[in-house]
Amino acid sequence: MRWFVTGDIHSDICEIWRFIKKFDLGEGDNIIVCGDFGIFWNKDQRDARYFINQYEINCNGVHLYWIDGNHENFDIIDSWHAKNNKPYDNSEHIHYCPRGLTMNINNKKALFMGGADSIDKIIRKEGISWWPQEQITKQDIQNITGHYDYVFTHCCPYNLFNENRIYLCFHGGELRDITHISEQNLQKMFDNITFEHHYFGHYHVDKSLNDKHMCLYKTFIELK
Repeated sequence: MRWFVTGDIHSDICEIWRFIKKFDLGEGDNIIVCGDFGIFWNKDQRDARYFINQYEINCNGVHLYWIDGNHENFDIIDSWHAKNNKPYDNSEHIHYCPRGLTMNINNKKALFMGGADSIDKIIRKEGISWWPQEQITKQDIQNITGHYDYVFTHCCPYNLFNENRIYLCFHGGELRDITHISEQNLQKMFDNITFEHHYFGHYHVDKSLNDKHMCLYKTFIELK
């Protein structure tokens, strides 16, 4: 049983298929997407049904686990009433990991925490292309303590972001009026846990920031 992790796919399921085919993955193998999954977007969910059907046809039995980013339709996600004690099954092989979920991966403990602040919400329309539920709240992180072998998030804790702005700010700079509430709340969570490896997406760059934190976009990393 192999486990891989990657960054934002923005509904590009073909990228997952290519990886599955290239490395001959099959039943028992798994891929984690660190947010901005993107297939649950339109209210009528026709796009989601199409992508799910295509994935089930082509996935070769590989399970796909995903956390929410900031480019998801949170009205749809909220309608699932997913509990953080187990993944929510979107289909036989696609599973949503709610914020605060802990899971065993090859006898190692993993923590999942989606959410981030959109940098472009000023040009988006609330309830149509942007949802306030994207933001990580104090309620999301409350009571999260302990040690984890793996932590999977969409954005990163604020101190890490602040130390690595040169890599993590889009286009090398930072747009005005961007809030960092999700990163700040995530920092509070990280202050209360210990961990071995942290993987996150959101910033559209593939970069190992140190021996514990790795930002992912197009790269797939195998968990050991």
